[in-house]
Amino acid sequence: MPRVSKQLAQENRKNIENISSQLIRDKGFSVSVSDLMKAVGLTHGGFYKHFQNKDELIDIACKDTFRQSEQKWNSIIAETGSEQEALNLIFTRYLSEKNLADPGKSCPLSSLSMDVAREEEGKAVKQTFHQGVETLLKILTTLNDPKHENTQLSEQAIIQLSLLSGALTLARSVDHDLALNILDTVKHFLIQSQTTE
Repeated sequence: MPRVSKQLAQENRKNIENISSQLIRDKGFSVSVSDLMKAVGLTHGGFYKHFQNKDELIDIACKDTFRQSEQKWNSIIAETGSEQEALNLIFTRYLSEKNLADPGKSCPLSSLSMDVAREEEGKAVKQTFHQGVETLLKILTTLNDPKHENTQLSEQAIIQLSLLSGALTLARSVDHDLALNILDTVKHFLIQSQTTE
């Protein structure tokens, strides 16, 4: 059997990472290596040519999902004219029906928090998740107070991120009408809290 070229091997690895990032958000950490590789179109045995174990891939996928979230938020900031407008657009897009329907393409907070919470202390993914949460909190902290020079994360940012991820997580566990009600209610609350300050 011919050896896979270095370039094809790199492409296969990147493909595994990209598809796993989406599949793990959609199905959680319990997704099997066989299912991951089947989704990529490669054999189970091929997995171990790229990764030591599933834990390594989960950590890589988690980093990737936070990187995607950070890029989305930074794109929103770039396309808006003010911090308040950026915040309101982040709230609106995060708490959208589109995000509700597609966990595999949404923020890792609402799709992976419980999986990470169940992991043993010392697992790399726990530190990765911690850093990802801090990154998103820093963005919100800066948007809430552009002159904020303190290294502390703002209470407001912590409340906002908790409301965003909690509302989306809760909405995914109830019927569609109640889910939309939850998303709309929390979205309006967050936006209203910006205009009344």
